[in-house]
Amino acid sequence: MPLLKIKSKIKLKPEKMYNHFSTIASKYQSVRTLDIKPILHIKEKLAQKEKIKMADVGCGDGRYSLELLKSFDDSFYINCVDYNKNMLETLESNFRERNIANFCVLQSDANSLPLHNNSMDCIVTFNAVHHFDITKFLSESLRSLKKNGSLFIYTRLRSQNNRSVWGKYFPLFTDMENRLYELNELESHIKDAGMKINFNRVFEYSRVSSLDRLVQQAENKHYSTFALYEKELFLKSLEIFKQNIKNNFKDLNQVNWFDENILLEIRK
Repeated sequence: MPLLKIKSKIKLKPEKMYNHFSTIASKYQSVRTLDIKPILHIKEKLAQKEKIKMADVGCGDGRYSLELLKSFDDSFYINCVDYNKNMLETLESNFRERNIANFCVLQSDANSLPLHNNSMDCIVTFNAVHHFDITKFLSESLRSLKKNGSLFIYTRLRSQNNRSVWGKYFPLFTDMENRLYELNELESHIKDAGMKINFNRVFEYSRVSSLDRLVQQAENKHYSTFALYEKELFLKSLEIFKQNIKNNFKDLNQVNWFDENILLEIRK
């Protein structure tokens, strides 16, 4: 693989990351993959509760919020919290079209949650914690959860990201993506926040895609990691990625790999 280099770690300014999610909001569902397994696991963990008041922090366009709503009855209420206005507008429009009423949208970042003290049975976040100030987010979650409430964090670890099709074959992807955590780092932050991990579970997914689909996802920046590339560097990296896939897979309509994610349940 031809070598590409970056001069230093690149980080988008908050307003540029905001603009990235504003741009992708209307097409987010078409370029991202939704994992059902953590939803089912959360449902199982909450099965004994008669009424559930939940917050989905960093909910984006509401893909996971919608699946949670499908999993529970009308006694379930979800607060959809995100910093990006376009994402929340997409979510609200979609939910209203489906005649869903047991939700609200709250525009806020994860560092200062617009939730009352001891008000939530459960807080969830899916593939978003690397965008947060984790110390402030954990503190806010601790404040907002009821006694015996649970915080569920679903994320990719840095090592899991490195083993993905992007980490293995897209130049500089793992160098650019320096926001993810390893499990021991998450454990340390959680302990410092005065919370504890009740359980963790790794999910592994067998993925199959075409090269054309993968290119479409990258061009649409389905992972915010791609927004960290300067335009010329991204285009060069994309061409190398295409060649890497051609070199490693005989059938370009059957590119296969495994994705991994981890789900943590955290208690007060």
